[in-house]
Amino acid sequence: MRRKTAIILIFLFFAWEPFALRAVAFGEAKDSGFSFLKFGMGARAVGMGGAFVAQSAEVTSAWWNPAGLSGIERMHFSFTHNQWFQDITAEYFASAMNFKGPANVLGLSIALTKIPDIEMRREAPSSEPVALFDAHDAVFGFTYASQIVNKVDLGITAKWLYEKIDIHSASGLGFDLGGIYSPLENLRFGLAVLNLGQKMKFETERFFLPTLYRVGGMYLVERKSLHSDFMFGLDLVKPRDEEVKIHLGGEVCLYQALKTRLGYQGGYDDKDLSFGLGTTFRKYGIGYSLDYAYLPHSSDLGNVHSVSLKIEMK
Repeated sequence: MRRKTAIILIFLFFAWEPFALRAVAFGEAKDSGFSFLKFGMGARAVGMGGAFVAQSAEVTSAWWNPAGLSGIERMHFSFTHNQWFQDITAEYFASAMNFKGPANVLGLSIALTKIPDIEMRREAPSSEPVALFDAHDAVFGFTYASQIVNKVDLGITAKWLYEKIDIHSASGLGFDLGGIYSPLENLRFGLAVLNLGQKMKFETERFFLPTLYRVGGMYLVERKSLHSDFMFGLDLVKPRDEEVKIHLGGEVCLYQALKTRLGYQGGYDDKDLSFGLGTTFRKYGIGYSLDYAYLPHSSDLGNVHSVSLKIEMK
């Protein structure tokens, strides 16, 4: 059964990738919609600069690499609130549970964003807007991750996307594919292709999803004498319609309770450093994690604040 699942996941990965690469090569993808899919979800990942493609056994990994759900035991939940620039808000819920051992995991995720008070103006110049309206986005994802062979995890997410601007709307299907290879217990490499799908239509305009190609690694250093862990991550990200970006991140965990994070995103015009804090504790046999991330923007748009609560039922 596991071998059959592995063959299906590998086929899907290599069947979809050429179509996405062809769109990039022939310049068919310069116009993309659902731009919020490029943003980060989960305060831990945001605090680490989005260097998260190789992170495993983490419920918010469904946003970054579906293979990252592999290794989760029993049930995990995560709730994230993002306060983005220009009063844009985003809510993200992710859940995952294993079956037939931690090698097989199912996940469900929901992301909702809102852009309030967009001004509607007439074609002729005017000092006052004719009206105000909101824009809404929604993503409902279903993820399956599996350890197909020793040290190799694969995952796939199927998601339904919906966007509404004033009275106009668009919807469609998208897919995420990913894999993680762990040659050592403390070293992992990840690869993911996110937001794959055919062209979508918004009124009379047709557009592609903002496909992202992510590849990277993560290295963990344990210092038992200091009761501390040090984690370092590096991601290279190629958006469908932009140049390659670099994401660096680190996390220091003291006494398995207090966590501090620092991240860097290179290749962007208005952002680079990010910062994060977190704490973990257990009560009545349930694990809790509370994380915060701060991502400043150099432009006048404002800054990003992200808060996440994770619950692990082990």
